[in-house]
Amino acid sequence: MTGSPPVSRGAESEGYLTWHRIVVAGRPAVYGAGGTDGPPVVFLHGWALGSRAYKRAIRRLTSRGCRVFAPALPSFGGTADLPSDSMNIGGYADWVAAFMSEVGIEEPALVIGHSFGGGVAIKLARSHPTLVRYLVLLNAVGSVDARHPWEWVLGFGREFWPPSDTLELVLAMRADLVPNFLRNPVGLARAGLLAQRADLRVELAELKESGVPVLALHSERDRVIPRSAFEAVCETVGADRRVVSGGHAWLLVDPDSFGEVLATTIDVQVAEHTASRAADRRSEVERLLKGTRLSKRSIQALVGSAAPLWLLSDSAPALAGDLALCRPKLKKGEVRALARRIEDSTLVRLTIVARDRRGLLADSAAVLAASEMSISNASASTWKQQHLALHSFIVGGGAQFDRAAWDRLGERLRNMAAGAVPSPGLRPLRPVSVTVQGADDRSIVKVVAPDEQGLLATICRYFQVHNVNIETLQARTRNGLADDTFLVIGKVEAEDLKSHLDSPPADTVVPPGAAAATGVQRDVLAWKDASRVDDVLS
Repeated sequence: MTGSPPVSRGAESEGYLTWHRIVVAGRPAVYGAGGTDGPPVVFLHGWALGSRAYKRAIRRLTSRGCRVFAPALPSFGGTADLPSDSMNIGGYADWVAAFMSEVGIEEPALVIGHSFGGGVAIKLARSHPTLVRYLVLLNAVGSVDARHPWEWVLGFGREFWPPSDTLELVLAMRADLVPNFLRNPVGLARAGLLAQRADLRVELAELKESGVPVLALHSERDRVIPRSAFEAVCETVGADRRVVSGGHAWLLVDPDSFGEVLATTIDVQVAEHTASRAADRRSEVERLLKGTRLSKRSIQALVGSAAPLWLLSDSAPALAGDLALCRPKLKKGEVRALARRIEDSTLVRLTIVARDRRGLLADSAAVLAASEMSISNASASTWKQQHLALHSFIVGGGAQFDRAAWDRLGERLRNMAAGAVPSPGLRPLRPVSVTVQGADDRSIVKVVAPDEQGLLATICRYFQVHNVNIETLQARTRNGLADDTFLVIGKVEAEDLKSHLDSPPADTVVPPGAAAATGVQRDVLAWKDASRVDDVLS
């Protein structure tokens, strides 16, 4: 798995990236990080730049589900120089390996290198093959040619032609280029000579034998890396190859093209990563539940058919505790709810189990909003064959509840079972990002918006009104920003949902029916191991 990056004081948020200062191999370093729980991606920048110049391109990776680490390489972007005896491509590769360890990357990563960063990526994959699961080379150095240094300088100068690209390049490079020259001109010159003289043909040939998959990209108007050098790299390593439009720094000018050309590769990596993690989590949850009174058949019915997105929504012990609440079988009209205090926190984990119906998740979230509980995390899943829905929320406010407050929440849940739950009022939200991926009948909907009480209920109510069924939910809130991902059945128009959140409608109430519900157990401590799952059943 990928650990959380160590956040430094004064970390600066810039869009979807956060900037950090750490120590690598005893020397200060700077890096950008973005994304949450997807496959780890290490992005290595080109000569004279740093991670900030590529922030728009990196966002195309995080938006597709990757967890990106973008270090400023030694001598660039505020990262200290390498020691003199390590000032070579191999030294840079060793530094990246140390960086990956420092930020907690514990599995092979997708490594993307542009220009000089591509040369470092080649050396990393050869010297540290266990750290790289897939290699993407963008206009990479590595096949030395006979050009003089002044030809390289002239090539970089031509990058600012045509004028239509100049403004985009200047805007992208301004955060790194001039500060790098002012801060460390000697370090830049030394790194530039390494890039010009880089001959990695032996490493490329050995890399071909290792079996690491490689994708190499070049651009039509690249005047820094000749087409012949690109062809030599591809032939030597046996890489899949593509040629795109633009100059040497094409991904700075046109990050959308960068996102499009890598879309399939990234989606495959995300899918494989999700499947692998879900399988591991499934096994762990099954192991924990074997220590309870749930039958082997019940465990298989619940865990075996659980959606991968739900399996990755929380820790195995938390999921096992939630599933334990699903047995014995629900009676007609029954709702079960369990509140477990999270240790060393003022938060409460509230789990609700009920017979599944359209709009149930909207009602659950609306009940919490009406009870003045703020949702920081949420997950939900359904089991069609059992007509079962399980909703789990990490909420603030419950730790201060007394018995009367828990009883009022229980009464609201009884009313919820009858369908008498209003949609909470929600003020217009801006900015809102809505993306929809997949076919019309089954898709993943991702909503990123400022967090407001009632947001989750409003989104779910939209799905209910538009006859869209929610199979799975994973919702998180960080730094005042809600990031909600839904797996749904039914057609969702991204722009229509976005407009709905921009101008939410007045409150609505679903006509009530007749039902009964159990109360909410209060002040139950979060359990730590399998033996405590039985506490939920007793």
